[in-house]
Amino acid sequence: MSAEMDAEPSRAATDRATNRATDRATPDDSATDTRRWLREMGALLALPALWVDHEPPEIATGLLSVLFGMLRLEGAYVRFDDPRAEHPLELWRPAGERPPAELVHALDEDDVPASGVTTRVVGLPTTGVLSVVSVRLALPWESARVSVSARRDGFPTEMETHLLRVAVSQAAIAIHTARRLATEHGARAEAEELLLRQNEVLRTLVDDVEPSLAAMTRGVREASRLVTEFDAASGSRPSGRVPVAVAAGTRGDPAGRAPARTALLRLTPRELEVLGLLAQGLSNKEIAGVMWLSDRTVERHITSLYRKIGVARRSEATAFALRHGVG
Repeated sequence: MSAEMDAEPSRAATDRATNRATDRATPDDSATDTRRWLREMGALLALPALWVDHEPPEIATGLLSVLFGMLRLEGAYVRFDDPRAEHPLELWRPAGERPPAELVHALDEDDVPASGVTTRVVGLPTTGVLSVVSVRLALPWESARVSVSARRDGFPTEMETHLLRVAVSQAAIAIHTARRLATEHGARAEAEELLLRQNEVLRTLVDDVEPSLAAMTRGVREASRLVTEFDAASGSRPSGRVPVAVAAGTRGDPAGRAPARTALLRLTPRELEVLGLLAQGLSNKEIAGVMWLSDRTVERHITSLYRKIGVARRSEATAFALRHGVG
């Protein structure tokens, strides 16, 4: 009896000491947890910068590694759906033909809301009892589904749930950025390829029209010579009088070409170019391509030069150009 009475104060003292030790340990443990959560949150916020220039599958694999290291998981499954992609991005760990059984069970039930977090306890003969947490994100550009499992009691804590949501959000942002950059790179490569093809077409066009351009240059030089001759003839006559060769149309101009030369002088440089190309047999569209003009502008030039040289048809304009060395 005396031994029992002596034991009671001893147990009471032990309990009080234990309580005091627990009271002292709780703040330390809380501070340690807080420091750990802050450290892990900082690491999560830095993930998009670490995932720059990575492909979406690499980012999803990195997310699995982060979740396993941070939450001490038994299994994890991630899925990112892009409406523009033919197939969703889907990965899981441990690797195998199918995701872990407890996650498949959770996926089959699929009662996770469009955006949010759910937790369920799954008990299967092959895996035992595990806690499965599922997170869904519904973003304007894509949707995401992540499910993780752990065997620990109390999983997930409030802080673990928060870390899980942040990690999934960071991965979704990084995957969207990677897909957008890939689209932009593809569009840029396509534009560069188109530019190369255009340059090749232009080089071919220049090779094809180079002889025509040389002939046109000769025609312009001939027209310039005619202008010079006419100016010289005009300068040698008394002021106010018409040159004899021009007025008579025969004397000094046996061929009777003075009126035609006068018509040539009324043509603009552009119209002379059009007349030279027309005389070489080029169509309106081909002339437009050579001179970098629209079809409508070429038509206006042709109408104007017809009126100035006094012809009505293309054949007449060609004959006129050939008679006077244009083209």
